[in-house]
Amino acid sequence: MSSQDSIAPSTRTQKLTSLITRGMAGLGVVLSALWALITYAVPDPSVFGFSFVSWKNVVLLVSTFLFLGAISLGWQMRNLNPLLRGLLHFGLACVLSFGFFILGTEYAKPSFEFAKLQAKIVENEGNNLLGRRIEVLDNVRFELEGCENIGRLPTCSFELTNLNLDRNFSFDNGTRLFDESGGPLTFNSIRVGQVESHSWLDFQLIRNVPTRVTLIFQQSNDKMSRTPAIKLVFRDGNNDPLTLKFSDVAMQ
Repeated sequence: MSSQDSIAPSTRTQKLTSLITRGMAGLGVVLSALWALITYAVPDPSVFGFSFVSWKNVVLLVSTFLFLGAISLGWQMRNLNPLLRGLLHFGLACVLSFGFFILGTEYAKPSFEFAKLQAKIVENEGNNLLGRRIEVLDNVRFELEGCENIGRLPTCSFELTNLNLDRNFSFDNGTRLFDESGGPLTFNSIRVGQVESHSWLDFQLIRNVPTRVTLIFQQSNDKMSRTPAIKLVFRDGNNDPLTLKFSDVAMQ
C-alpha cells in the first residue's frame, strides 16, 4: 500500500513536469512566431487600425515576450549539468539585461519609422489622477487650464513650463480649435502673461518658469459649450513639427 502511495505522487509529478515542459516549448514557438510577425511580416503594426497600437505598447509587448521567453529557456535548462546550466543562466541574464536596456532606449526615443511618426503626435483624452490635463512634449510641460467663450471668441489658457534650456517658442498656423460640428477655427492672437501679440510671433520660455499662455481663436457662429479637440502645433529644436491634441474640452 505504501509502495503504491509513493508511486502515485511520483507519476503525478512526472505528468505535471511533462505538461509544464510542453507548455514552455509551445510558449517559445508562439513567442518566436509573434516576434517574426512584428519584426518582418508587419513592421508597422498601426496598419491594423487599432487605437491602442502605439510604439510604447509595442515595446511593452516585446518586453513581455522577452521575459516569458527567458522563463521558457530557463525551465528547459533545468536538467543540464550544474556547470553548463550555470553558464547558460549567466548568458541568459546578460541577454535579458541587454534586451531590456535596448527596449528602454526605444521607449524613451524610438528608432523605427512608425514610432518616430507617432512620437510627434501626443493626445490627451482626459484628466490625470490629480484632475489635471498635462502632457510633456519636447521638454515643455503643457497644462490645459481651461477654455471659455468671450462673446463668441473661444479662448483657451495653458500653462507652459520649459524643462530644458531657455528657448524661443511659437505656435504654428496649423494650431486649431474645432467647433462642435468639427469645423476648424484658426487662432488669431496670443496673450503671454498680460501681453497680447500676434499669433505668429515668438515668445520666450525661461527654464522652470511657468508661463501662462492664452490662445484667442476666430469667432464661431454660435456660442460653444464644448470643443471636441484643440490641436496645438509647434516645432522642436530640429524644426520638425510636433502636435499636441487635447480632446473633449468643456467651454465655460
